[in-house]
Amino acid sequence: MKFGISKPTLLLTALLMFNFAWADDMPTADPEDVGLSSERLERFSAEMEKGVEAGHFPGAVAAVARNGKIAFFESYGLRDKEAGLPMQDDSIFAIASMTKAITGVAVMILYEEGHFSLNDPVSKYIPAFKDSRVLVGGVAVPGKSDTSKDKKDWSQADLDRWLKENWDTLSDEEKQKWTDYYAANGKGDGKGKGKGKTALTETWEDAETVPADRPITIRDLLRHTAGISYAMGDIWADGDDLGQMIDKLAAQPLKSQPGTRFEYGLSMDVLARLVEVVSGQSFDVFIKERIFDPLDMKDTGFWVPKEQAERLVKMKQEKSGDKGSKKGMYETTYLQPPVVLMGGTGLVSTTMDYLRFCQMLLNNGELDGERILGRKAVELMHANHMNDVAEKSTGKAMVGEFQFGLTFGVKGEPGNRGELGSEGTYYWGGAYGTTFWIDPKEDLVGVFMVNGLSDYKSYDRPYTMMLEHFTYQAIVD
Repeated sequence: MKFGISKPTLLLTALLMFNFAWADDMPTADPEDVGLSSERLERFSAEMEKGVEAGHFPGAVAAVARNGKIAFFESYGLRDKEAGLPMQDDSIFAIASMTKAITGVAVMILYEEGHFSLNDPVSKYIPAFKDSRVLVGGVAVPGKSDTSKDKKDWSQADLDRWLKENWDTLSDEEKQKWTDYYAANGKGDGKGKGKGKTALTETWEDAETVPADRPITIRDLLRHTAGISYAMGDIWADGDDLGQMIDKLAAQPLKSQPGTRFEYGLSMDVLARLVEVVSGQSFDVFIKERIFDPLDMKDTGFWVPKEQAERLVKMKQEKSGDKGSKKGMYETTYLQPPVVLMGGTGLVSTTMDYLRFCQMLLNNGELDGERILGRKAVELMHANHMNDVAEKSTGKAMVGEFQFGLTFGVKGEPGNRGELGSEGTYYWGGAYGTTFWIDPKEDLVGVFMVNGLSDYKSYDRPYTMMLEHFTYQAIVD
């Protein structure tokens, strides 16, 4: 914790608490014992203190392990700003898309056991995907009465340009259709005249489609090349479980032909359903029995027990109509089981739990005598799977050459990225600012947890990258 304590006193207090709190988890070491500089790591802590003071985030927890030993583990700020409660080392965070890596490991467990091939069509196990269709031109265009030009074959850039030039000529009805289209397809608020997110069933039903060139494979889902985005029409209904939601998703047209384009979206949720179908267990039970329990990830799951509720960090309250608001099945307090057990989001975890998960991967599938995956399966997960994908720039913006494995981003040569690091490092993050990275070359793992970030435009550099940057600059061996 950092609340105005002098640095010498703070360091002694942190070390005492650190060694006591985590003695039974992963081994600990002084930074210098694993080739890191304590003085240089303080640069990261200084940035965290400034971020809290500036109001960029309420609080955070950060951890770094090298050579299998925790060398850095600190908490900053508040877990509940309104109540003035300090952040704790064992605070529980919503990890959003960091759920995806756990789903990927669950799929690879079943793959190793021989239940399927990664190149199998997913329709072999979820028949609703048998006759997938693809939108012509990759977008569902609502403006059928706009006859000045046939827009169904236009790119998104063409549509953006046309709307900018012709917005004032459209009727109110046509403007509303385009506003809803942009919201439903994750393009923001169109011309800025509409609010909210509306899934246009009419848009999808009226759109021109063609049959998929080939089936969606399990590998497509793992690497986000299935043509499934986060804007897939009207698939949410109160009371539906994961299976019902996925069947509705399968009835929607794909945004691109399978295997041709990186399209970040609901693919991992399809894989969560695959896990259920193949294993015969609900998704939450499978990942608890096969991943969380063996790795002693005792605080990771889809909800927090009532007796541990005060450890759950307080997230920034979203105003009604906010662009980033979670609607429908995404809404959850994390204090009770969600209706839909998603594979792409929804888990909560602690810094230590997720550090143990990452260390297992760095150890090629094993931790503390518990083997989750074999070495070759882990290697396959963080290999680059984008070589045969034509459109690699869609989705999460990344510096340098775009590389992606099976649920992980994969970093290329540092000289091509202009960042400190190692080629082959794999990583991902969550929508609320949480992130992790795993570096096999440096035998290094980092986990950053935070309870929400404010507007990125006010930062000197992204907080999601700070732990990684300041860890690499602290390597002195």
